[in-house]
Amino acid sequence: MLTESSPVFRRLVRYVKPFSFWVAVTVVASLALAAIEIMLGKFFEWIVNGGAASASMIFFLLVGMIAIGMPCRYLIKYASARFSVKVLRDLRNELVRRFGDMPLSQAERKLTGDLISRLTGDTALLQNFFIQHFANLFYLPVVFIGALTLLLLTHWKLVLISLVLFPLGMLVAGLLTHTLRSTSEQIQNTMGQLNALAQDSIGGLAVMKAFNAQTIFYQKYSELTQHAVKLGLRLEKRYAALGPIAILFLAVPVIFVVVYGGHLIRIGELNAGSLILFLYLLPLALQPVSLAPTLVAQLQEASGASRRLFHALDWPVERQTGSKEQAGSWDVPVSVDRVSFSYDGKTNVLNDISFQLNRGETLAIVGASGGGKTTIFKLLCGFYEPEPGEGTIRIFGRPLSEWDLSALRSNISVVSQDAYLFPATVADNIRFGRLGATREEIMAAAQAANAHDFIEQLPQGYDTMLGERGGGLSGGQRQRMAIARAMLRQSPLILLDEPTSALDTVSESLVHSALKRLADDRSVMVIAHRLSTILQADRILVLDQGRIAESGTHDELLAQNGVYKKLYLHQLTKEDETAQGTASRKGGADDVLQTSVP
Repeated sequence: MLTESSPVFRRLVRYVKPFSFWVAVTVVASLALAAIEIMLGKFFEWIVNGGAASASMIFFLLVGMIAIGMPCRYLIKYASARFSVKVLRDLRNELVRRFGDMPLSQAERKLTGDLISRLTGDTALLQNFFIQHFANLFYLPVVFIGALTLLLLTHWKLVLISLVLFPLGMLVAGLLTHTLRSTSEQIQNTMGQLNALAQDSIGGLAVMKAFNAQTIFYQKYSELTQHAVKLGLRLEKRYAALGPIAILFLAVPVIFVVVYGGHLIRIGELNAGSLILFLYLLPLALQPVSLAPTLVAQLQEASGASRRLFHALDWPVERQTGSKEQAGSWDVPVSVDRVSFSYDGKTNVLNDISFQLNRGETLAIVGASGGGKTTIFKLLCGFYEPEPGEGTIRIFGRPLSEWDLSALRSNISVVSQDAYLFPATVADNIRFGRLGATREEIMAAAQAANAHDFIEQLPQGYDTMLGERGGGLSGGQRQRMAIARAMLRQSPLILLDEPTSALDTVSESLVHSALKRLADDRSVMVIAHRLSTILQADRILVLDQGRIAESGTHDELLAQNGVYKKLYLHQLTKEDETAQGTASRKGGADDVLQTSVP
């Protein structure tokens, strides 16, 4: 059992090593406490056999031992807590860095709740082991060896008789602790699933209520909770069984010592002091044996938690190589040459596509959902990379594979359909575009994005704390803040992923105005559904089932009478119906014809 855990604990040593001083303090204090407790046994024997000269000597010896023993107990707790919290701090920091360095291809497959469970639950379990049980790894063996040695030297026959149940107890304890690690790992995995489900139910509360799906989520959560309870009870059942075994280890040998020791005193083989020594030291010798099953169980739990933590730390990270140079001035900022791409290695999302984005050009990408539009953006940002032989992507003249991904992304600004805002101040959310930006630069970016006026009306203006995902702001306000963030970045390449698809007419107008300023003198690629966005593009790519079906200006594509015209007419009809429905509710149907056709 412990042999399987050895590689995990050897790896854990790397995190403990920087705090060797406090580990050493814990170990030394544990050894000192063990030595004091063993010496007390000899002291009691000495007193009973008449070795003490006076009551005052007895008093001072006892006070001296207590004066040493109490600081040892304090140091054991403090030192173990001191190094454990720092070890777990470093582990958590490395986990967060690893989560941030994960390729998007890996992150999209992970459950957020499971990641949080590893970051909190597993680390807390490991920290509890260090604080509560680490010192026993040194204290218990020394107490056992020291006490048993003294007992054997005093009367070996009495020791053997008192330990007659020892082999049986060890066998039973071994059987009980055999499955503790796997059960503990199952509990931690189940807790990860519970956290993920709880997070989904909170994050998707509006959708869940809209579809009256609370019962389904509750049923799933209840089933997982029941499974966690079942596993927990299985674990506690084994712990509960270890308690009687510990009592058996302690009580039965003491009874044997009293009965047989009294007989040895009567026949003159043992004196009263030696019997007192036995009654004091035997529980000390048996305590490590009785606690061994529990200690092994805690080791198994700590091993399981460590295994999950190190498994997360072994997840792959993004490529760290490549050029860190900033983009220069290129006539063709983006060149895609015969690129094919598949997420699962089986079905291609993109098939042999080629196109260029020229400097200062706005290129729109249109097509049915699932046609590969967003995939192109993910490739351009380096979230995914084509397999060797599946085409070449050049950004600012350099192949994607030769870019340092962080440097690449510093040259790109992304505004997506779902503008993600963090639970931080308004100013900090905009500052994510360029971390060193001044307050004046942040306000200038907000003004250019048509966001300054509504920000000033917030309770604390730019210092207003936002809720999770920008809760409390409208969709248009969140988009304009995202645009301000992109403006602050001042990157030469702009990627717009349906930035106005979920906005009303007024918000769309404000966002379009901000987008025009953002795109000024920059190269822009935009995934577009709305006609107002499409018509502003210099050139349009039409994706159909992962292939570029058509390419050209709006008028050229309409003249081809192909896929684009069908999409255009469908969208035109859709927007016309939406406008007519809005006007009919307002009693203004005559105004619809003036706004429905671009």
